[in-house]
Amino acid sequence: MPTPEDQELMEQIAQVAGQINRHKAHRDGPGNGTSYPARGSYHRAAPYPHTGYRGGRTRPTTTYRNKTLVLNGQSQAASAASPTEENVPVDPTTPSYVTKNDRHLQLINKSVYEKEAQHRAQAIDHTTRRQWLQRDNREKARFMNTIQPHRTNSVAGPPTPLTSASRYEIEVGGVRFHVVQQGSKLIKAPDDVNPPSATPKEALIGGVKFHRTKNGNLVRHGIVKAQRLAVGVKKVNEQCKTFAWNGSCPKGPTCRYIHDASKTAVCRDWLLKGECLRGDACDLSHEVTDERTPLCMHFAKGKCNNALCSYIHVEHAQTDPVCRAFGIYGYCDMGTSCPDRHVFECPDFSNTGICKMKGCKRAHIDRASVLRKASLRGASEEMEDLSSDDEGAAADSDDVDSDEVEEFIRKDDDDLDFADQKDFIGFR
Repeated sequence: MPTPEDQELMEQIAQVAGQINRHKAHRDGPGNGTSYPARGSYHRAAPYPHTGYRGGRTRPTTTYRNKTLVLNGQSQAASAASPTEENVPVDPTTPSYVTKNDRHLQLINKSVYEKEAQHRAQAIDHTTRRQWLQRDNREKARFMNTIQPHRTNSVAGPPTPLTSASRYEIEVGGVRFHVVQQGSKLIKAPDDVNPPSATPKEALIGGVKFHRTKNGNLVRHGIVKAQRLAVGVKKVNEQCKTFAWNGSCPKGPTCRYIHDASKTAVCRDWLLKGECLRGDACDLSHEVTDERTPLCMHFAKGKCNNALCSYIHVEHAQTDPVCRAFGIYGYCDMGTSCPDRHVFECPDFSNTGICKMKGCKRAHIDRASVLRKASLRGASEEMEDLSSDDEGAAADSDDVDSDEVEEFIRKDDDDLDFADQKDFIGFR
């Protein structure tokens, strides 16, 4: 005789089976209302005319379009409960079940399913952390094997104790650093006089990449990556040069700079011809406004006779500098009130004769007046005056924040001290 718990479980299964059958019947529609006998029930087929061999008899094959769940001894109870299933109140004390489609359909208790989901998420997180730790250890070991000189086996006697604690020092790009925290961080030497901007933004030492911090130090790439994955990408309040000029950025949401679709450069085809083959799919702007439209070169020379000229007609001298915002982003908020010239040229090269932008695709036009001024300046004055606004004693805005990555560096009590080894290695 079944126990009350078994009877309650069978009723729950019968309710689920009834819901499945009603869903399948509703999906098939009234046009597919042909009933088929359930498996195990008695069925007698009506006689059909035989068109095969003479005198032969065939047995019709029963086709089942939809398989239904039929429980022994519970079919009548399920069918009786089906018409009014929606009006039956749910008892909060009865256990609920969750259907799971894996390799096969499973009926799992809801509480058990939630526990399994939590364990699965914890296992995935544990595996991810273990894999990151393994990669971090490999990266650290690769760097340490590079900077440590090869030890030589000595048979003269036991090693002598360390007489003085001196930090291990290396040189990267002419800047001296101390190796601390097992190679996770390189701190500038206290007596190094180079400004933070003298530190390379990225340095590759022994196959390990390092990033510059705002203080001019270097932090290992694995630490920076872990920090960014944990807290997300920290946005910088500055327009993305690639997105503003091209209308798209390959970095997508991971880009640290702002992607403002309302401040993209104007489409060159639309500005010149008044039409664009890409139409609405064009990433650049088709709004010819003062903020994104360049100056008319013919008007500057007094030779523009086009009454429908789409370029800006504003008086500017040829000696006026090129607007940096318009030259870099193709957009200037000042519009026609800007004192500088709005032209599609590299502002650094046009104004100073030197372009330090990596992969710059703007026009670089040689002007004798600019070249003469550049040649008259001395070497020291040239490096000071021709540097861009971003260069100076302070680091760039996209450098790594030392305070944010500090918690991801596993600190040790002692710095790296090596006995009977060279205490200086240069990397250039």
